[in-house]
Amino acid sequence: MGKSYTLWCSIFATTGSLIYGYDSGIISTTLGQATFPSYFHNPSDNLTGAIVSTYSGGQGIGNLTGGYLGDLLGRKKTIWLASILALIGAILQTAAVNIEMFLVGRIIAGFAIGLVYAVSSIYNAEIAPPKIRGVTVGLQTQLISLGYALANWIGVFGSFAKGNAAWRIPLGIQCVPAVILIIGLFWLPESPRWLIQKGKYEPAKAVIEKLHSDINADANFCEREFQQIKQQVDYEREVTIKSWWSLFTKRSLLRRLLLGIGLQVFLQTTGVNVVNYYQTQLFSGVGITGRNVLWVSAGYGMMGPIANAICLTYIDKVGRKLPLAWTSVALVIDMILIMVFSKYFPGSGNKVGQGFTIAWIFLFSFIFSLGYNAIQLVYIAEIFPTALRSRATAICAFMGTGVGLLFNQLSPKAFAGIGWKYYAVFVACDAVAAFCFFMFYPETRGKTLEEIAELFGDDLAFTEYIGTQNEQSEGVIISKTQARDSDEVQEEHIEEL
Repeated sequence: MGKSYTLWCSIFATTGSLIYGYDSGIISTTLGQATFPSYFHNPSDNLTGAIVSTYSGGQGIGNLTGGYLGDLLGRKKTIWLASILALIGAILQTAAVNIEMFLVGRIIAGFAIGLVYAVSSIYNAEIAPPKIRGVTVGLQTQLISLGYALANWIGVFGSFAKGNAAWRIPLGIQCVPAVILIIGLFWLPESPRWLIQKGKYEPAKAVIEKLHSDINADANFCEREFQQIKQQVDYEREVTIKSWWSLFTKRSLLRRLLLGIGLQVFLQTTGVNVVNYYQTQLFSGVGITGRNVLWVSAGYGMMGPIANAICLTYIDKVGRKLPLAWTSVALVIDMILIMVFSKYFPGSGNKVGQGFTIAWIFLFSFIFSLGYNAIQLVYIAEIFPTALRSRATAICAFMGTGVGLLFNQLSPKAFAGIGWKYYAVFVACDAVAAFCFFMFYPETRGKTLEEIAELFGDDLAFTEYIGTQNEQSEGVIISKTQARDSDEVQEEHIEEL
């Protein structure tokens, strides 16, 4: 038991994210299959945009609903409900006989993913000890990336199938992880923090002991963790958080909400969904045609899992803030290169220039996954108190999805209207994001979810820190008074220097 059990629970809970990555990726290769548009009578640019954006629209509604259901039903049951809906959406897309049926399937699938997207990250954050919380929550984006990469490769091999099987079989494969998740969730424990929030103390204590029994080889760690969570949750419920409207009326909570929304919006304005959804058109623009587009897309899809895996090796060592900031700087540079090369080399016959254009697109995915991909879910799941975590995370995800929906709908027209100049929008947005990360986002690494409240000026109800940062990384338990005295000594020493 302990860390290995926690990691297995987090991997299984994020199987729904595998569906998310797969469904997001498979639509790109589906649109690239010759038999798909012909079967649906060659949909217009607006209808093609709707195929992509209806998924995002359903996801946005699912985000908000997930915030409510995550509190009402619990994290586990919400993920289970999302899995059933994902299966229904996949079946409708696979069996679609007209574009209306296909769009309904996309909406239901998007709604399901909206439910699971935020709740899975919350679940993983709430079961993880602080020392490995970044990896535990980041596994969700690793599975999203793997699902996306898998979709691209299956799209390639699907192109060898005859007729409509070229797109129906790849779409149908997403039913498999949904069924596995529906069955397997019966053995997954509920979040101990949600149980404590609902006053179910004994079941919560049993889950904590099962999850964290080997932390620092300390026989009393689970009891300390339980008491810290209980004291902080009780204090917030009775004193500081009377309702979820506190998100908008309490200054420290509003700050957290704005940071979370900002992170989700910055993620969308990197241009990631534009590149992901319309990659086949981008590759076609630099002279790659036919099945070669699918091969290149498959290679592109591998960038995310590789870079995300690298990110997971340092997320709990370096932290969240600096990787977000510096990857934003790197994306500014890369987007400028994509913009310049997209201006001069598409249709030019210059194979070297076209090759570099493709390389910058590949590099974009790699850079994005070194920072944003895993860290955005980790950070947002960390910064909110237990009583508001589900709804606040849902609001953040909804705002991000809304911005993504806007770009998904407008991008085909933007590319048709202003071409390469469209990339300047993302250059500017990435520059703003880098500035904000450097200036306004506090580091959350190494603290328990309850200890993070202090970063935003909120009071703590417990008497011991049990996080892993600084002295605590060696398993030392220190009190709030000791920690503050240590900080004051460091500040006095700095002033003397």
